[in-house]
Amino acid sequence: RLSRRGRTIIFSIHQPRYSIFKLFDSLTLLALGKVLYHGPAKQALEYFSSIGYECEPFNNPADFFLDIINGDSTAVAASKEDHRPVDTGKKVSNENGVAEDNVDGSVVDVLHQKYLNSRLYQSTKEALEKVELGQGSKQIVSKQGHEITYANGFLTQLYWVSKRSLKNLIRNPQASVAQIAVTIILALVVGAIFFGVKLDRSGIQNRVGSLFFVTTNQCFSSVSAIELFIRDKKLFV
Repeated sequence: RLSRRGRTIIFSIHQPRYSIFKLFDSLTLLALGKVLYHGPAKQALEYFSSIGYECEPFNNPADFFLDIINGDSTAVAASKEDHRPVDTGKKVSNENGVAEDNVDGSVVDVLHQKYLNSRLYQSTKEALEKVELGQGSKQIVSKQGHEITYANGFLTQLYWVSKRSLKNLIRNPQASVAQIAVTIILALVVGAIFFGVKLDRSGIQNRVGSLFFVTTNQCFSSVSAIELFIRDKKLFV
């Protein structure tokens, strides 16, 4: 629904099923930091067929692409002897720090080189060069190179972040109800303890104690907001 309204949806997805894969318009395949394919998703099978990798009937295209990258497909197995170097035992770590023993570097190099020689890469390169030329003519060099600029001002950012937080609050009312209940109970407890305080020295000390307790409680209760930053930080990154 979002894509039909003109939004660009970007998925970083591992081994999608066909019902998800067929929704993609553009597809980018990466392995060991190298681009193996970038272009229309519907042309991906045709591209791999043109370089000698045929997808078996009834095979999921997403699984087929992963098999090619990992060197597990029948097409790769048939041509491995032509491209495999003497030593292929090196381990490469991915972004999660897990050793990727199953990714064959020689297959990745071959696929990457074939992509660089393809028409898809040339058309993408030409499009990027046009964008770079267009930006170069309009780009204004700032006096302060380290100055950070934003596309929107502070008030705009505050508005959208506040709107998002309000939506999350409305969609998850349980936490809010619990906080209100705890606040009411604490108010009743504090009110009962300091009820009927007299106007003398002891009354002044009791009032100071009540103010200290209420202030401390407010400070510690607001610490729970840090959890929002921890959770949303992952989304932001």
